[in-house]
Amino acid sequence: MPDPTPTRDQILDASEALFARQGFRSTTIKEIASEAGVNSALLYYYFEDKETLYKAMLSRLIEGLVSSIADRIQGVTDPEEGIRQFAAAQAETILARPLLPRLILRELLDHDARHAHEPLSIAVGRGLVPLAHLIEAGQRAGNFRRDVNPHFAAISIVSQLMYFFVARPAVAVLLDTGSGPIPPDTVRAFARHAGDFAVKALSI
Repeated sequence: MPDPTPTRDQILDASEALFARQGFRSTTIKEIASEAGVNSALLYYYFEDKETLYKAMLSRLIEGLVSSIADRIQGVTDPEEGIRQFAAAQAETILARPLLPRLILRELLDHDARHAHEPLSIAVGRGLVPLAHLIEAGQRAGNFRRDVNPHFAAISIVSQLMYFFVARPAVAVLLDTGSGPIPPDTVRAFARHAGDFAVKALSI
């Protein structure tokens, strides 16, 4: 039997593409196996059924995003730097996994996060809560406005990068980047803008 880790990742990679394009209900196990270049029986060796595979795919995406953010902001005590690092981590993760925003949006809209409740809860605890704490620290230090709800501000910061990718067709027209993926340099430039924009909006 092939080395299990690459094969499992191969199946998850194939499922990302199909679930992003077709959604959960319209995607079949047979299509995923074909896209992954494996036998359907091997797919069932790793995953009990389509729903188990779908949940594993979402968990891998969300946990990867959360780990990237947590690594970037861990130990950062300066709120302004923490916000900028948060935005940068989002950008780098989505550049590596460009289907992530679409898949999360599909899950939220189509299933009310039923398949991703646990990883999203972890994401809030390891991503949004620390971000809100950084904002609160800036408020206590007298550098950030106290009339801003730190939880609302955290949601706003996260939303900037997510919208940038979800609205790619409109963004591409506005930025005149063509019909393909938005260039990585442009993504990173926007992440820097998003961090600066958030800091300036919060600053006194």
